[in-house]
Amino acid sequence: MEIHHADKTYRRRAPWLLAGITLMCGILLWQLQVWLDNVTHQLGSSDPETVRTWVRGLLCGLGIALALPVIGLGSTLRRMGYASRLEGRFPPSQWKTLRDVRVLRDRAALRWAGRVEFAGLGLFVLGGALLAWAAWAWWHFRG
Repeated sequence: MEIHHADKTYRRRAPWLLAGITLMCGILLWQLQVWLDNVTHQLGSSDPETVRTWVRGLLCGLGIALALPVIGLGSTLRRMGYASRLEGRFPPSQWKTLRDVRVLRDRAALRWAGRVEFAGLGLFVLGGALLAWAAWAWWHFRG
């Protein structure tokens, strides 16, 4: 049985990266609450046109902000599946893993590669739907 060995540097860096992302998300959520309080006070006394403009921008921005990481993950999964299909092994030899994993070959590898590529395609569809929603919000709340 062939083993794809974990990358020790990647394994050491991953917890620090996750801790940094968690800290950044916590700070952003804290600042989001402060910003939402300010927006609530500002929009509470505004005319409907100003509120519509804010809602338009917020919904459009939210759709785009959610679509970008989804499309990025879909692209990564498609590349992983494609590389795996070309090599006839899963995971591809150049990909880094956090732990030692068993290498799949031939038919089993091609099935996994197909699943990963299909998941990437599904994420592209979801990203497209989110972008379409952002475009709809931009069109629907126009002046």
